[in-house]
Amino acid sequence: MRISKGMIRSVWILPLLIFLMAMPILFHLTQTVFDPQVQNSKEVLCPPGTPGHPLGCDFLGRDNLSRLISGSYVSLGIGLMVGLFSTAFGTLWGVVSGSSGGVVDQMMMRILEVWFALPEILIATILLLVLGHGAMAVVVALTFGGWMGVARVVRGETLRIREQLYMEASRSIGTRPVRMILKHFIPNLLPVMGVLLLFRIPGGILGESTLSFLGLGIAPPHSSWGTLVNEGFKALPMTPWVLVWPALAIVVTLLSFQWIAERIGGSS
Repeated sequence: MRISKGMIRSVWILPLLIFLMAMPILFHLTQTVFDPQVQNSKEVLCPPGTPGHPLGCDFLGRDNLSRLISGSYVSLGIGLMVGLFSTAFGTLWGVVSGSSGGVVDQMMMRILEVWFALPEILIATILLLVLGHGAMAVVVALTFGGWMGVARVVRGETLRIREQLYMEASRSIGTRPVRMILKHFIPNLLPVMGVLLLFRIPGGILGESTLSFLGLGIAPPHSSWGTLVNEGFKALPMTPWVLVWPALAIVVTLLSFQWIAERIGGSS
């Protein structure tokens, strides 16, 4: 993969992403941040800038900054796991389909097309109704709801790699399919997998936020950015800032990942 000016210009976003990933650590190191579950009836819906509460408090008197930081545990963690698992599963499906060819490829692609025709959020919702609430249930639901796009891209790249001269030479000497996948396909697919991972991580964050906003994801008292948006939406007429902070965190995180993925993808 060649480093271009676009990648260099996008480096300014890396400190932002590092800060977002370090938010849970900052939560433990910073003594001035309140416990996210502590309620104070005297500080209900206090505005931003209140001493001790730079982002204000929610309708139960809990510190918004603490809840925003603690919610990053769940949202960023789920996004990362969904990105890794869906990229891995989609890559496996795509490389096996593309490298096999013939009837196997056609059968796997027909299954993929049927699965791809269903909306990701619908698949995740159905799975969550079976699996119940919880972080791992959300990860499983979003993984099986969003691997199809990865598989299609990887299959296309696999077909391109398959036509290279060195692949013809490898087949001519009787190299086993598994060895060809591990030795030739996967190493050449790593740049594509990296870009797909950067797209799938924000997809997992957005999926978790959507499911939690609908009441299907993370259940209270645990918090994520999605549950915070849900709570902020209920208090929107009186206190819009309760909704603004988690929504802003989601938007900035999604745009940051997408910006880097587009720059790396355009320069690979």
